[in-house]
Amino acid sequence: MTPAAVAEIDLAWTGNGPFQLVDWSYDAAVSWDSPSNPNKNPGILGLYQFNDGQYEGYCWDLDAPVSETPTPYEIFTAADYNEETEARFSFLASLYDQWYEEVKNVASTDFTAGYQMGAALAFLTNEIMEENYDFIPGTFYLTDVQAQSSTETGAIQFGDFSPEVQVYYDAMLASLDFGTQEMIDGLVIYESADGFQDFVGYVPAPSALALLGLAGLAGRRRRNI
Repeated sequence: MTPAAVAEIDLAWTGNGPFQLVDWSYDAAVSWDSPSNPNKNPGILGLYQFNDGQYEGYCWDLDAPVSETPTPYEIFTAADYNEETEARFSFLASLYDQWYEEVKNVASTDFTAGYQMGAALAFLTNEIMEENYDFIPGTFYLTDVQAQSSTETGAIQFGDFSPEVQVYYDAMLASLDFGTQEMIDGLVIYESADGFQDFVGYVPAPSALALLGLAGLAGRRRRNI
């Protein structure tokens, strides 16, 4: 049976929150984390805003485009995914609980620092969701995730980011942990039905879906992806 989304919504990209322009590597013929894959495509690394800021989040598949006209999205929670993907979202929930609002708060008073932090958070979001971690089936080790997400020891997708972004990235990576259920419940995952960028936002407790006005819709089912 095909799993059901929690809700469906039309979204149009309308701008960005804190971000930095970087180069990122994507070649459909080469694994994105291959050491030989060049960083040569300019892109925005940061917070994406939709519907005039009513919805927002960080993208984890930058090879896809965004749409400036309303396009259908399905909304999921972390519990709708398979075990490995749900574990990735657990790490992401811990990260967002510490940094998601902090990035915006800093950006409101210090534009430069906030935008560097936003780029770092987008960078690590993509690493957590896309890195080919060497997980042993049924086990997910924090130290493995941190080591394989390090720009010193792991393959990375981005280049030409500022040294300050690197500093914030390292601090965020060091703070990574497993998320509590309350943190995980704060994640709101938006998947495009038409091949546009997928992204994830965060609304802290009591209930992300309730605060977004989406509570009481379709029930959860685990996704086999």
